[in-house]
Amino acid sequence: MCGIAGQLKFNGQVDQDLVKKMTKVLTHRGPDEDGFYFKNNLGLGIRRLKIIDLETGAQPIHNQEQTVWTVLNGEIYNFQSWRKILQNKGYKFYTKSDTEVIVHLYDEYGEDFIKHLNGMFGLALWDNKKQKLILARDRAGEKPLYYYQNKDSLVFASELKSILEDKNIKKDMDHQALHYYMIYGRVPSPLTIINGVKKLKPAQMLIIDDQGSKIKDYWELSFKDKLKIPEDEIKKMIIGQLEESVKSRMVSDVPLGAFLSGGVDSSAVVAMMAKNSSKPIETFSVGFKEEDFSELRYARIVAKKFKTNHHEFIIEPNVLEVLPKLAWHLDEPFADASIIPTYYVAKTARDFVTVALTGDGADELFAGYEWYKALRLAINYGKLGVPIKNFLYRLAKLLPDTDNRESMLRYVHKFKRLTETQKEASGDMVDIFATITAGFTDSSVMRLYQPELQKELKNTRAIDLRKLLVKEYDGNNQLEAILYSQFKTLLPDMFFTKVDRCSMAVSLETRAPLADYKFVELAARIPFDYKLKGNKTKYIFKEALREYLPEEILFRHKKGFSIPLNRWIKEGQLKDFVQETVFDKSAISQKYFNQIYLKEMIDNHNSGKENNFEKIWRVVMLELWHQEFK
Repeated sequence: MCGIAGQLKFNGQVDQDLVKKMTKVLTHRGPDEDGFYFKNNLGLGIRRLKIIDLETGAQPIHNQEQTVWTVLNGEIYNFQSWRKILQNKGYKFYTKSDTEVIVHLYDEYGEDFIKHLNGMFGLALWDNKKQKLILARDRAGEKPLYYYQNKDSLVFASELKSILEDKNIKKDMDHQALHYYMIYGRVPSPLTIINGVKKLKPAQMLIIDDQGSKIKDYWELSFKDKLKIPEDEIKKMIIGQLEESVKSRMVSDVPLGAFLSGGVDSSAVVAMMAKNSSKPIETFSVGFKEEDFSELRYARIVAKKFKTNHHEFIIEPNVLEVLPKLAWHLDEPFADASIIPTYYVAKTARDFVTVALTGDGADELFAGYEWYKALRLAINYGKLGVPIKNFLYRLAKLLPDTDNRESMLRYVHKFKRLTETQKEASGDMVDIFATITAGFTDSSVMRLYQPELQKELKNTRAIDLRKLLVKEYDGNNQLEAILYSQFKTLLPDMFFTKVDRCSMAVSLETRAPLADYKFVELAARIPFDYKLKGNKTKYIFKEALREYLPEEILFRHKKGFSIPLNRWIKEGQLKDFVQETVFDKSAISQKYFNQIYLKEMIDNHNSGKENNFEKIWRVVMLELWHQEFK
């Protein structure tokens, strides 16, 4: 894993000092060494975390003629097979690294080189003969890549803070991105929170040459060609591809382990690792004193079954010291509170290994979230008459909320949201989904905004982004269309961003076998009824794993990798921290948010009148970001 940065000047010499400053900011991503390539108007920089080829794998890496140069953040998992193929074609290698196949694939296939890579990556490739720069991001969006372009130059980097070393870029907030953040809890690609700075989307290339610049999609996920074979055959295909994905990610010249939450997905990865390892796997888990949130007992079951060397860390509510640090590493406002356990599990793992495999991706591929059941219920709910809907709405208002992760009452809150769709949403599935899952909706967040911001954003609708993705979907199942949109947005912009930043904060490489594009393409071909079967989420994936995992793991209630944030906000240090943070005189909320409504929202939460912790946390993390980057 590494951090990359660079500049392409359209007229004049590259600013070498700027490239070096941008690269230095990324030291946490690559503490082992730096490297640079400068040629007239082009500069490439890298901070390297040594994983593959510790002796000769220094970057930037070039082709035989030294006319093509590349820097890579990530790993190429099929490099060994391509190395043999390219050597048979006459290409000579001067390293043993995975990165070198990139320049030779470019020599052989031109821009189509990217289609032959199976890996996670943000990369830059420079063709000196053609004066062409290519930036590219992996298919699933595991690795980030930011860029900024004006008439004079283009700068790019693995992180936003690196790009902001260019003092020509003003730190002006993009208010449209702010609105999307308040709805989704993250800023979706290609936007960033800073005006003018963009993120490459997953499976995209940015190509700049003498013809100008263009964005090119090099991979699309199709749901058309469904498998029409017996269920047992599908299960065999799942296990076969899962094992292949895991094995390819176990190639490392440094110690390797796995995050183990005790859920199905991370347990499945550990099972395949244990099957393909001659020595015990190192596994890492975090938990809480609040037993209903802690999954340690499940992680221990899996660790015991596969005889792993297991390590645990208990998270205390005293997280105030780490939050500003995480805000700096995250680059943009980011409201997924599971950054806290993710950071601690990465920190724990880094004491023992340099690479850790994760279970991210299966929920987005196999309909693993509870909201798919809620959406199916919503379809039937929408067919009810108005009197019955009104009755259910009044009934839901009387039912109590709970954040107890092992209580069925926690689904009451989802039911309340469902009954509120009669006010917030039309019969459109995307509208219903947004109402059930969002902290704010496009309409409800307007109450929080100051009048000037309300006026500016009155025609901005975050839900339109999701509707565009649903239109891209090429299948014929409306629930699967939602699944596709989640794979395209929630996975890269929320979960992979979280894992990348938290792991890189401690110089740990993470790899996600379930995001392997071949595994993803297989999942897309499986009929949706095998994913959500009756009331069973992730049905076919769990059934495929029956011979590997205990039923206690496969069929327990899903908790999710979350923290008792609701309770922490209502009491103790976080309660005072929230008040002090959002109502400080220098707080960004003073400029953008209605202070009376904000106070009412927090008071209603603390009194138990409303459950507003998701909304409050969005404001808190926005302010922490502002403090770090203002």
